[in-house]
Amino acid sequence: MTNQAGSAGQTSGASPFSSLRHPAFARFVAGQTLCGTAQFLGGLATPFLVNQLTDSNTWVGASSFVALIPAVVGTPLSGTLADRIDRRVLLLVGLSLQVLVMSVVVGLYVSGGLTPWRILLLNFVGGSAASFQWAPSQSMAAVLVPREALVAAVRMVSITFTIGRSVGPAVAALTLAFHGPGLAFAISLGLYVVGLAILATVRTTWSPSGAEGSIGDEFREGLAYVRVRPEMRIAFRLAFSVAGLGAVFAFSLAAGIADDLFARGGGGLGVLSTSLGVGSLLASAFISGRGGRMSRAVLERRSVLLYGAGLLIVASSSWLGVGMFGYLLMGGAHMLHGTTLSTSLQLRVDEEFRGRVMSVFLVSILSGIPIGGLVFGILGDLIGLRWVVLGAGLALCVDAVVTGRRGAFDLLDREVEPEVEPEVDETGGPAGTGAPTGGSAGPFADPTDSGDDRGLKR
Repeated sequence: MTNQAGSAGQTSGASPFSSLRHPAFARFVAGQTLCGTAQFLGGLATPFLVNQLTDSNTWVGASSFVALIPAVVGTPLSGTLADRIDRRVLLLVGLSLQVLVMSVVVGLYVSGGLTPWRILLLNFVGGSAASFQWAPSQSMAAVLVPREALVAAVRMVSITFTIGRSVGPAVAALTLAFHGPGLAFAISLGLYVVGLAILATVRTTWSPSGAEGSIGDEFREGLAYVRVRPEMRIAFRLAFSVAGLGAVFAFSLAAGIADDLFARGGGGLGVLSTSLGVGSLLASAFISGRGGRMSRAVLERRSVLLYGAGLLIVASSSWLGVGMFGYLLMGGAHMLHGTTLSTSLQLRVDEEFRGRVMSVFLVSILSGIPIGGLVFGILGDLIGLRWVVLGAGLALCVDAVVTGRRGAFDLLDREVEPEVEPEVDETGGPAGTGAPTGGSAGPFADPTDSGDDRGLKR
């Protein structure tokens, strides 16, 4: 009898690219890569334009805040829906709304009507639309590949995110330096359209649970499912702290760093973001080889320390070359951190709860970035962004050391055996060997339950 974690462990060293043998998943990867590139290209041009129009870190932080804060409400809803209706439909609806928003951005920019307040409004609408695509996109791999390919597929999804984060900033570096944000917005729109067309061809044989309870009841059931699992709770906590203390400077406040710390404007922003992407690509190569066989606890502890070290290096000098090296380290750390936590969660969750669990994971990230962006943007205007970056780097390093000493990272490697309860006969005595208890397994689970339902059903 084999549990899910044990089955997964047998394939943990598989190459991420082996998952591309499945045609539907390969098309999903292609479409997601194009849409991810569009997201990072447009996402880099927006704070650049806001900084150009206002010369204020507070405004840049606010633009990030209104873009990501809708996810705190929308993502849990989309995660619950992803367990009830076709995830593919949710993903396509979210991306279609993103295309509509980017079309409005391009139109307003061409007409000269893209003001800071309108950017904030469009960021809010776009963020609301995006909140309905994040959870489905994180849950699609499990319904496009067989169980034995899930580890490779989860890592491949992380690599597509990395490619988008690498190519998008590289294109942005050229367009922002020589043509301005208008061309960046236009290219982003084109990539969204092509990516959406490819994703529309993806089909699955997965059928949603068709639960009859209310959405609120299902979401509360999902929270109860997470609450009794410390390995999930530590993953969510780490996702929030790294997002709020690290990713916020890699993405939301990167425009301010390029301007305030290195005095390089759009060109500097493109170079820093490209360095971030290169670091992620190097980490992708590492996780595809030797890193894929390492303990998740070790990988996560090192990635948090690496993130903190990257921030300390960025804050240490006004020379752009030093900043590029710091962002290179941050990019590698971000890739390792995201892949490690996502893999840990994907391998532990039962299919009927996958959408809800991944939505809580995404909320941890998507709430940390806007909160950190707003707070650190204001502090950056008050005391200087260099001191803020320095403090955040120190906080991440301390967090990695304290969490490691408490042994909390080890929970990411925990494999839970199925819970066995003895059966009883009519007299109340033992009646042979017990059977695993718990809820229904997902489509790629083993015939026996993983044991992940402990604490919910008795």
